[in-house]
Amino acid sequence: MNKKTFTKMGKGIATTMVAGFMLFAQTNVSEAAVISKKVETNPQIKILNNSVQVSKDVTPIMVDGTTYLPVRSLSGALNMNVRWEGSSKSIYITDPNESLLRNELQAKINEIYNLENFVKNKDNKIAELEKNSKTKDAKITELEAASKTKDAKIAELERQLKLKSTASLDDLEDQLNDDYGGWEDLELDISLNGDADDIEVEIEIDLDDNDNSDWLEFSDTKIERFINAIADDIWDEFEDAEITGEVIDIAENEELLEFSGEDGDLDIK
Repeated sequence: MNKKTFTKMGKGIATTMVAGFMLFAQTNVSEAAVISKKVETNPQIKILNNSVQVSKDVTPIMVDGTTYLPVRSLSGALNMNVRWEGSSKSIYITDPNESLLRNELQAKINEIYNLENFVKNKDNKIAELEKNSKTKDAKITELEAASKTKDAKIAELERQLKLKSTASLDDLEDQLNDDYGGWEDLELDISLNGDADDIEVEIEIDLDDNDNSDWLEFSDTKIERFINAIADDIWDEFEDAEITGEVIDIAENEELLEFSGEDGDLDIK
């Protein structure tokens, strides 16, 4: 078929001998075979990609009713890269976004890896906090036990101090009776009650006894010196004690006077 014949059939319909344009419809035909095909060109055929018409630079052709478009034109319409490798007679079509997609995939993988590390670190932190919490609880339990032991020790010391104070008050009471029980040849009985911080003093005298009648003749000043002497002796032993006391006529069960004070200052009424 020569150039003159192709021109004569120029209204878009042509019949030609196509050599090397193989559709592999017949697998038993050798590469060197020459097949006669009916080839038609039709400019009215449109190729649209996502409703956008592909460039008309290359007109599609129809071979025996099948429409064909050059690989490069079709690849460009689909935004694909195309490369011909002559040594292997191969056409390579690649997605230009493949590298971007690969990078995005790697970014997602890295993100998952980072999240896994975050969760792992968080779990380790939680385990550490739980361990610290158990240690703290054990320490609190230990401190509570120590506090109970301390409270028990304090209670025991307070009990012993109270016993010691009571014993000391008894000793002081005996001493006061030895020193003042026969003051001015009177018969007096001095008793102490309370503890080291609060001491009650009671001085008893029987005014119906003729030997004690001189009490009524004593001046207030003399009696005050007597009461102050007893209070000073008490403060010598218990300097922080608050003293309250009275002198009682046991014959009439009558209070003759009362006194109170602290820090070495005694008020007598």
